[in-house]
Order: sequence, then C-alpha cells, then structure tokens
Amino acid sequence: MSFVTTSKTLSILLLEPIPSTSHHVWAENLIKGLLREGHHVHITSIHETKIEGKLAQNLTYAVFDDVMKTYEESEDYNPSEWEQYSVFYMGYFTYQWGINACEAMTKTKAAKELLEMIKNVEFDVIVQDITLTQCFYGLWEIAKGKPPIVGYIPFGPAPWLKDFIGGPSYPTVRPYTHAAIAKPVDLWQRTWNTLYYIMDDLIRHYYFLPAVQRLAEKYVGHAIRPLYEIEKDSINIVLINSHPAFDSGIPLPPNTLEIAGLNAQPIKSIVDEVVVTYPENVRVFLDGATNGALVISLGTNVKWKSIGLDKVKTVILALSKLKQRILWKLDIDVPFEVPDNLMTMKWIMQKEVLSHKNVRAIWTHGGLLSTQEAIWKGIPVIVMPFFMDQKSNAQILVAKGVGIYLDVKTLSTQTILHAVEEIFYNESYTKNMKQLSSEFRDRQILPLDLAIWSIEYTVRHPNGTLVTPLKFQSRIQQNLIDVYVFLFFNIIIILLTIFFAIKILIYFYYNHIYIRHLNFSKANSRKSR
Repeated sequence: MSFVTTSKTLSILLLEPIPSTSHHVWAENLIKGLLREGHHVHITSIHETKIEGKLAQNLTYAVFDDVMKTYEESEDYNPSEWEQYSVFYMGYFTYQWGINACEAMTKTKAAKELLEMIKNVEFDVIVQDITLTQCFYGLWEIAKGKPPIVGYIPFGPAPWLKDFIGGPSYPTVRPYTHAAIAKPVDLWQRTWNTLYYIMDDLIRHYYFLPAVQRLAEKYVGHAIRPLYEIEKDSINIVLINSHPAFDSGIPLPPNTLEIAGLNAQPIKSIVDEVVVTYPENVRVFLDGATNGALVISLGTNVKWKSIGLDKVKTVILALSKLKQRILWKLDIDVPFEVPDNLMTMKWIMQKEVLSHKNVRAIWTHGGLLSTQEAIWKGIPVIVMPFFMDQKSNAQILVAKGVGIYLDVKTLSTQTILHAVEEIFYNESYTKNMKQLSSEFRDRQILPLDLAIWSIEYTVRHPNGTLVTPLKFQSRIQQNLIDVYVFLFFNIIIILLTIFFAIKILIYFYYNHIYIRHLNFSKANSRKSR
C-alpha cells in the first residue's frame, strides 16, 4: 500500500525522558526508521544511542547523565519485590516513580543543555515519550517556533490515555494496567476494574500532576500553564503500543494510531548501514539445538540477582534435565557448574535470536515489548510476571492459549520442567501462537511505516486536523452527563406537570361536578318526600 511521504528533510527533536532501557530499545527502532528516510534527528535519552555508519550521519544525541545507573543501584530498585505489591499500591508507586524520575532528570547537565537548545534551535517537530515524565512539557511552551508535538507510549494502552486523546477509559473492556486479569468479564471484575481506573485518575490529577507541575516550573524557571492543559492543547498525534489482536480493541480517535510491533518487525537496511546481530558462538549453539531451543529473558528491569541465587540454582538444576538447549540472559556470574545444554549471556539480541529456526519457546517476564516480539515471531511463551502490565499480559497470553503461567514465588524444579515440557510437546501452544501472529502482523501499513508517516503528517498539517473535539470537552460533556441531567429534570418536570394537572382535574371534578351532582341528588330526594 502506498501513502504520501514528505519530500522535505525534517529536523526532529526526539526526547526519551524516562529511565527505562526497554523504552530506549523500542525508540531506537523509530530513530533508525527516521534516519533511513533522511531526516535529521537529535535525541536526548537515558542511554547512548548505538547507531553507527552511514545511518548515524544525521544523528546527534545527549544522555541524561548516569540516571539509569543511579536508579539501578538504589536500594528501592528491586523489581522482583514489586511483584508483591497490591494493585492499588502499584498504581501509587508508578506515579511516585515518575515524580522521582522527573526530579532526577531535570537536574542533569543534558536537561539544562536541552533547555537552552530548545529556546534557540527551531525544530520541525518534537517527538516525545509521554508515559510518565510530564515535567518536560514545559519545553513545549518555550520551544522556538512552537513545533507540533507527537507523543508516543511504548508502555501500551495506559490508563491515562484518555487525558491525551479525549473520551473514556473503557474499564469494562480493558484491564487496568496492574490488575492480573485478561479481560473484565463479570460484574465483580468490572467493578474492581472500574475502581482501579477511578483510583488511578485521582492519583494522577490530584497528586502526580501537581507534583510534576512544581518540578516543571522549577526546570524552566517560571510559571507555566497547568500540565493537563498543555497536554490537551499541544499533542497532535499519539502513537500507542497496542493492537486489537492482543489488547482488547477500543474506539480510538483519528489522531491515535496503534503501532504495536514496531520493535519486532523486520527492517530492510539501507546501503552501508551497520547491521548488528548476535555473536557467532550463539549461532553455532542454536544451530546445534536439534531438539529445539528455549530462550530465557526477563527483560531489562528484572534482575536474577534480585531474585536470588537459590532460585537461579533451582532453574539450572531443572534445565540440566532437558534435551533442549537453553540460551539464558543472566545478569550474574553463578558460583556453580553450568550444564552443557545451557549458554548464559549478560545481554541477548532478543528479536534476532527469536528468528532462529531452532528457537521453539521463550521464558519471559511478560513485558509488552518481549510479548510482542514473541507474537510477531510466532514463538509460544512461558511467562513469569513481576510488576506493572506484566501480570495482565500474562493472563492474556494464558487466556489465548499461547502461554503458560509460572509463579516466581512457587518456582521449583517440578514447575519449571512441567512448563517447559508442556510448551514444547503440546502443539496447541505453537498452533495458537502462529494464528495470533498472523492476526498481529496482518496490517495495511507496517507499524514503523505508520509511525514515520504520522510524524511527517504532523509537520505537513500542524493544526491538528486529526484531533477529535472530544479532547477539548470536559468529562461531563464527553459522557453526556449534562444531557442526561437535563433530560432527567425535564422528565421530572413533565411527570410533575402531568401529576399536578391530573390532581387539578380531580379536584375540579370533585368540587365542581361531583359535589354539585351530589347536592342536586340530595335536593331532589328531599322534594320527593
């Protein structure tokens, strides 16, 4: 399918102001796509952007100094413990994490340089991760030339999405981010899911946004409009990491585009582009997996170090009993013997590894990006969730018959062997995943192409022609509450009018007709005597 692209080389500012390695990995695919189109891209990110060769000619970047290192080394950074948090507390914790991230990043040298640059350098468009760091909205207010804004959320259909696009949250359809349900189906689940959304909305508007408002004003050096007004008025297009094949589909306005799979789709490289793939020893190891291979990767946040050596030893003992080969992303050096069928690495190029013909399954944490990569490749999953959307994703995978749930609290040799043998020898998981993969990949436009088009479209039409009027209506107007109240009172007035009219008629009949008739009858009766 062909579509209009811009002939103009754009100057793009891409901001990744959130301390998440997985968000950065996701964004790199978008960055490479923009560079392949010949655009100039300046990035301010939490990680160095590892793009080399011809593709890097139009790329400049800055890094929020040591933010990720500081986070990962802090005492509070322990995702394996977050698994124990309640849904309500996890909602609060997520927003508090965003406040802490804002406070840390706005103090960095890169943030100060960004502040000066945006005042003096005019960009055609600002593309920004708008997941949780709204303190950088102040940059939009002072940017030279007031460029249009494209926001993206690698996190998926976040509960606060409605604040960006207008309309309701659809709690009857989409599970709350931290809730361990695939879809709210009965009254009990829908009630709790609605309460979660209400709680999230209250925390965002009455705790989170006021806190980051103060940080945003401190960062830019003066008062700015309320952040909820800025995001409502400024964002032209929102790119969300969802797709109805996996996430429950909801009505979306024209300026909200689903680009799930952007991190997973195969990309055709340009001439002289440096293409990085997994090492030769990994290829040899997987080539020799005649009984199939299992990949173990718990993403970028969950560390086996925090899970504990006892659990690691249990996993190794279980894996040693398998005929399959296992490639394991393991962040620690283990002080005991590793079996021959197991290869450990500190980092795995997951998308590339999942493309190997002998890889038959992946043991993952249920993070959205890993989940989408597995779906795109048609690889069934063993899912061991910890926090945020991982629990919900795990339940969706199990409900669709493409994954097996593994509980880290009850992890044992028996549970591991059962999960691996079930996923390898029960063909229904692979069959179901192949079907889901086909539905997920069948698009009019590939997700990366759609994302690039949306950015170029925003520059061509900066007046927000795709934005729905819902975005500028109050919640009372959006949900027709004022109309319902108006109709209710009108119905009451009509009913009362009818009631009093009947009452008056009855009164008139009784006093002027019935009583007169009664008196007349009595008079006639006396005369007859």
